[in-house]
This record gives sequence, C-alpha cells and structure tokens, in this order.
Amino acid sequence: MIKLLGLLLVVGTGGMLGLQKAKQLQNQAAWLAALEGFLRSMQTEIRYLAPPLEQLLSQLYAQPAYQSLTFLSGTASYLGQMPFGQAWSRAVREACSHREAKQVLLQLGGELGNSDIDGQLAAIGLAEERIHMLLESARQQSREKGKLCTAMGTLLGTLAAILLA
Repeated sequence: MIKLLGLLLVVGTGGMLGLQKAKQLQNQAAWLAALEGFLRSMQTEIRYLAPPLEQLLSQLYAQPAYQSLTFLSGTASYLGQMPFGQAWSRAVREACSHREAKQVLLQLGGELGNSDIDGQLAAIGLAEERIHMLLESARQQSREKGKLCTAMGTLLGTLAAILLA
C-alpha cells in the first residue's frame, strides 16, 4: 500500500513538473505581452505629452499591467546615480531573462533620450514590432509545447514509477 502511494507520488511529481514548465511558457508570453503594451503606451505618451523619461517610466510602472516589467523600477532607482541610457541598460541586463527581448530593450535604451521625439517614436515603434514577433512566437510555443511538457512530465513520472516498482 505504501509502495503504491509512493509510486503515485512519483507519477504526480512528474506531471507537476510538466505543468510547471508549461506555466513557465505561458508566463513568458504574458511578460512579452505586458512589454508590448508598455511600449505602445510609452509611444502614445511621448507622442502627445512628451514628458521627461524619468516621469514617464514612473507613471507607467505604477500601472498594474506593467508591474511584471521590473527593469522599469530598476531604471528609476539607478537614475540618480547615472545617465538614463546607462540606468536603462543596467536595469535591463539585471532584470530581463528573455535573451531576444533583452537585445531589443538594450538597443531601445540607446535611442531613448538621445534623439528628438520623432527618433524616439521610430525607435519605440521598431522595438514594438520586434517584441510583437517575439510575442507571437512565445504564444505559439506555449500552445504547442505546453501540452507536450505536461504529457512528457506525466509519462516520465510513470516511467520512473515503473522502474521503481
């Protein structure tokens, strides 16, 4: 009886690990969606209000939809110590785990504050397009690989239980 419970726990653990990986894929897509929305909001704010970048980042980070973008608070905290571009780059390097999105954000940080409004809007628009492509890819991976991860976790848990039995 105890052995059977142990084997069921092994199968369940495998399934949970698969579900965890599937959730990780969903979270990555959600983070990219928040980033895309942030870039869109940033573009709109700059186009119509042209606030200082420090104020804009603080204002947008205060919105619940962008709380997952922790590089924004990191940028704000570094602004007293270094120029905007350096603060942005440092915060992105520390907080962004998505490799391709990190590259896009680092390139964008080099443009923000270093060009006129039209240049900044063009840079944000380009970054938004690239993030949108990454988002679509992440959503597709989540759909395709999410089910696979769940099934593989359960199957590997079952295999481990069979080998232990």
